[in-house]
Amino acid sequence: MYDLTGKVAIVTGGGSGIGRAIAQRFAKEGASVVIVGRKEAPLQETCACGKNISYVTGDITKTETIEKLIGVVEKEFHGQLDILVNNAGWCPVQPVTELTIADYDRAFSLDVRALVELTIHALPLIRKSKGSIINLSSVGATHRAPNLSMYVGAKAAVENFTRVWAMELAKDGVRVNAIAPGAIRTNIWNVTDLSPEAAKAHREGIAAGIPFGRFGAPEEVANIAAFLASDQASYVSGAIYAVDGGQGAA
Repeated sequence: MYDLTGKVAIVTGGGSGIGRAIAQRFAKEGASVVIVGRKEAPLQETCACGKNISYVTGDITKTETIEKLIGVVEKEFHGQLDILVNNAGWCPVQPVTELTIADYDRAFSLDVRALVELTIHALPLIRKSKGSIINLSSVGATHRAPNLSMYVGAKAAVENFTRVWAMELAKDGVRVNAIAPGAIRTNIWNVTDLSPEAAKAHREGIAAGIPFGRFGAPEEVANIAAFLASDQASYVSGAIYAVDGGQGAA
């Protein structure tokens, strides 16, 4: 549907969930995709399910991983980078009465700082290609919920970066957009600090507030990412696309 033939993309957090779905969709549309994540086995699984996907193993909160990732693009693709998808994130579920500053550091290090640092490193290549940056936000950035202050605070920052960068980079022909998923069925729901019973109650409570009455699928987010990465979105920048089953309509 969206021709990405000849384009080169980076997708962070490509080992599972939304990142995996986006990487596989981009590859299906003809792009060469480099994914990055901390664990090699899930990255290999993503690569096995889609042609033209390669990976870099590492923690993108570390500068050396970001430098390694950009180095791969420079070496393997002669510095061509058309699409950057800042997808990797972490969603702590804790009331403020139980938070420590370490929880803040962990959430903002991945959800905000790593996104900014990778964008800074990738920007010379993206400007050269007049490419596209796609940031992953969340419905929580504008529709807040208890116990998610670190996550929704981080995603609110991501949305504001998106809009400001869109204005700043328009003169270079670079488009910057964000996708704000609602509740999507991914592994992020299984890596909270909650007990299994509390995690189940948390999921059920969220599902009850979704007009569609269900969680979304990662592929439904990938559909929008493919559009935003394509030339069909050539006049779209500074937009925040909700993929939330109507959750953010209220």
